Amino acid sequence: MNITEIKGRIASIEQTRKITKAMYLISSVKMRKALSKLEKNATYLDRLRMTIKDILLHSGDIDHPFIKDCTGNRTAFIVIAGDKGLAGPFNNNVLNMAIKHMEGCEERFLFTIGHMATSFFNRKNYMVDIEFLHTAQNPELYHARQISEVLIDLFTQGHVDRIEIIYTHLISTLSQEPRAITLLPMDLDFFVDVKEDSNFGGTFQYDPSPKSVFDTLVPQYLIGVIYSVLVQSYASEQCSRMAAMDSATQNADDIIKDLRLKFSRARQAAVTNEMLEVANATNAVLDL
Repeated sequence: MNITEIKGRIASIEQTRKITKAMYLISSVKMRKALSKLEKNATYLDRLRMTIKDILLHSGDIDHPFIKDCTGNRTAFIVIAGDKGLAGPFNNNVLNMAIKHMEGCEERFLFTIGHMATSFFNRKNYMVDIEFLHTAQNPELYHARQISEVLIDLFTQGHVDRIEIIYTHLISTLSQEPRAITLLPMDLDFFVDVKEDSNFGGTFQYDPSPKSVFDTLVPQYLIGVIYSVLVQSYASEQCSRMAAMDSATQNADDIIKDLRLKFSRARQAAVTNEMLEVANATNAVLDL
């Protein structure tokens, strides 16, 4: 490359660097907002899970469709990815994990959240039954409520026997991993990590009935869980994009440094050639 080409290349990469740096800063702001939402929801969800665990432990046998074992294998899978790319391995990791998780399930319903999930399954010739639009980016509580209402209707009307959600779990800002959890039917094993709210060893009495209590509590629990996984996926996407953009910015810095070195060498070579041309011309004149 000559000097002009090197200068053009440097200018182009510097523009790209500005974009990757800006995307990093935008994702960092979005990530902090998501973490704030997640923290606020955690207290509410923890209390709900504690209450439900107490009911399951101290109520004896409750006859309710939300906790009854189903003999069928019709499973609804909700897969959460992003609406955009440029987020490192974020989308590929959770979508490939979803494919493996759904293997062997002959009667399945597939619900997607995020444009990348829908596009992925269409390419794989999987039929997407429901696509929840405008949900992956900046998830709000009303998104979780809408999704929960659809899932509860499908489950209570007997269209599905099991509901699972596949998402990216936020371990830390530096570590995320795809996970699959069961939403319905519920089981006491879902709450092994929850401390008991009381040491009461007797049996609870519910007014008007345990079923009525579950009819109220479980939908709220599902809304809390769905909102939590939506926000975790969104935060994980921003963390992954931050890492990708930071790496791209560093790569741009390295390339620019190398190009500037080449530019310096090319300019020195040009100056040297010019000096040689002047010296040769001077010698030619003197020889005359």
